[in-house]
Amino acid sequence: MEEREVMKVKKVLFYTNQFFGQVGGEEKADAPPEVRQGPVGPGNIFSGLLDGEIVATVVCGDNFYAGNISQAREMIYAEVVRIEPDLFIAGPAFYAGRFGVACGDLCSFIAEKSGIPTITGLYDENPAVEMYKSGTVIVRTGKSAADMKKAVPAMARIANRLLNGLPLGLPDEDGYIPRGIRENVFKDRTGAERAMDMLLDKLAGRPFKSEAPIPVYNSVTPAKGVSDLKKAKIAILTSGGIVPKGNPDRLAAATAQFF
Repeated sequence: MEEREVMKVKKVLFYTNQFFGQVGGEEKADAPPEVRQGPVGPGNIFSGLLDGEIVATVVCGDNFYAGNISQAREMIYAEVVRIEPDLFIAGPAFYAGRFGVACGDLCSFIAEKSGIPTITGLYDENPAVEMYKSGTVIVRTGKSAADMKKAVPAMARIANRLLNGLPLGLPDEDGYIPRGIRENVFKDRTGAERAMDMLLDKLAGRPFKSEAPIPVYNSVTPAKGVSDLKKAKIAILTSGGIVPKGNPDRLAAATAQFF
């Protein structure tokens, strides 16, 4: 009989929070990690786009992860050891701070400890971007879950490259956030010639793109000093989401527009 090679199906482990995992909202944010078979929530969208199979989903409450990072890491890493996935996908978390930090932290931790590729999706201004962009691949997304239909296919395209061991293109070409990695590449023109072209384009008002972008920081004008603190009215602001019990003012869970 002719022997045929059986292709091994690549395994993917997926992570999401209590909201997208359909456990509940903020009232379930303390839920510990729970493992479910197959795709859950956004994992169902990924399933038809991946060159692999989501064999299990880890669902964890945002507050639990934020307050028990070491414990959550080890509990979820135990599933990585058990399942032996070829890829770990977290999110997308968009602009959600706690969820974003959980995705970035898990992806960086698992990539470093196991060596398997990891990927997540975040909005540019999510605080987790600066914290974890060097430790994992972060695909650019919109601010909210309204961008889900665009975010998942964008993540899946890069996920398939990682699954198949293919190199990533440049960040701007593939839609992921720069990781601070510089590589030498061959060009058909010298650096001096390319720099002169950019200078001429700039002087002529034509669009151009630098090969060495310089970070731009917001300039904030400091407030005038308080001359007499004894007579001052002092307001304390926090981003901790602290509200009276029951949230009577109906403040939004994220991106609030009033106070």
